[in-house]
Amino acid sequence: MKYPVSTEEGNYDLVANNIPVFFIQDAIKFPDVVHAFKPEPDNDIPQASTAHDTFWDFVISNQESAHMIMWIMSDRAIPRSFRMMEGFGVHTFRFVNEQGKAHFVKFHWKPKLGVHSLLWEESHELAGIDPDFHRNDLWNAIEEGHYPEYELGVQIINEEDEFKMEFDILDAKKTGQRKSFR
Repeated sequence: MKYPVSTEEGNYDLVANNIPVFFIQDAIKFPDVVHAFKPEPDNDIPQASTAHDTFWDFVISNQESAHMIMWIMSDRAIPRSFRMMEGFGVHTFRFVNEQGKAHFVKFHWKPKLGVHSLLWEESHELAGIDPDFHRNDLWNAIEEGHYPEYELGVQIINEEDEFKMEFDILDAKKTGQRKSFR
């Protein structure tokens, strides 16, 4: 999910994933992650981006990615529908208000339909029947007037409380306990 917003200072893009953590903390490793996902250059196989040795070589060489791997391998990794998928802003942002007071902010989207996933076997069957299942499901739901709805939750932490947390709130590989915002 990507939500661009135009401001007087420029565009503000908020990228969200369906998993709350990321593979790396150090941005210098980002090209390595991207290359690890790509198919082999000589034959462009496999298209299933993480189904080959290059990706797993990266994981083994970068133990910091273990948390993300646990999410990817969980039942949360294959949403039943984009309309039933939780969204996470992954990174912690620093917002400064007009008075100059800074806060750290994290974004979370909770689907009103609840979070539901496909079983491994279901995902294989659907991929064989309709490789575009998720896009078709979303398109058809919107066409029928069943618009996806999400609650946007925002965690706000005073800047001075940054080091009072039990984890590094700026570390995209980790997530703190999320309290319900209902």
